[in-house]
Amino acid sequence: MTALIIALATATAYFLAAGHQLYYAPRHRGASSVLALSSGALAIILHAYLVFGALQSHALAPLGFIEASSLAFLLTNVVAALLLVIRPLQTVLIGLFPLSALTVLVSVLAPSEMQATSLAPGVVIHIACSLSANALLAIAAMQAGLVALQDRQLRKHHNLGVTRWLPPLQKMERLLFELLWIGFVVLSLAIITGFVFLEDMLAQHVAHKTVFTISAWLVYASLLWGHHQQGWRSRTAVKLTLAGFSLILLAYFGSKFVLQWLLD
Repeated sequence: MTALIIALATATAYFLAAGHQLYYAPRHRGASSVLALSSGALAIILHAYLVFGALQSHALAPLGFIEASSLAFLLTNVVAALLLVIRPLQTVLIGLFPLSALTVLVSVLAPSEMQATSLAPGVVIHIACSLSANALLAIAAMQAGLVALQDRQLRKHHNLGVTRWLPPLQKMERLLFELLWIGFVVLSLAIITGFVFLEDMLAQHVAHKTVFTISAWLVYASLLWGHHQQGWRSRTAVKLTLAGFSLILLAYFGSKFVLQWLLD
């Protein structure tokens, strides 16, 4: 019952933060709302309490599909909140927070059945790198969606809705590639630590995850090379960013969903 109350409070804080930022931004040229930031910070703290309580109860692994989703959203929110200090990510949070709220509620109302196991320190490092990379690349994917929307509106000579208070397209693209570079480096570390610390990255039960992850790495590497050498921007950057993140989703959440829900 206590977990449910905290989950409801967390979801309420997330929805309040997203709703008030959506109301506040158009009236203040995209600036951050103090109420939204405060509510978001409270939601993240409560979310962290729920996630770490679940992790302690189940010794960190194996994470079920729902719990892994909740942890991923928490890390994404933390990273986005930290980056918000130096980069304009307010609009990303408007979409991120409601999804986080729904994940928190589902994780409490319909938790997965997990068996506690212990993990070697090297494996923990790999998991931390993987989840951090997922968080950064998720933010990059959301930023790509905004770039696509803004680019489309500009091509049609429209300036409606959210695009009226977004930063200039060039600045939005620069932020996208900053996020991609950071996420790419962390994803590279995740792959390296996986091969170093895991017993067999090509074992039957994780081979598909490895293949999808390396495929995503190749997509991001191609995009960053193309941007640096060929000047790829806008629509090409958006398509490859979303393609890479789709592979990341298939690598982690897709495999967990199939193993836990379809093959159980």
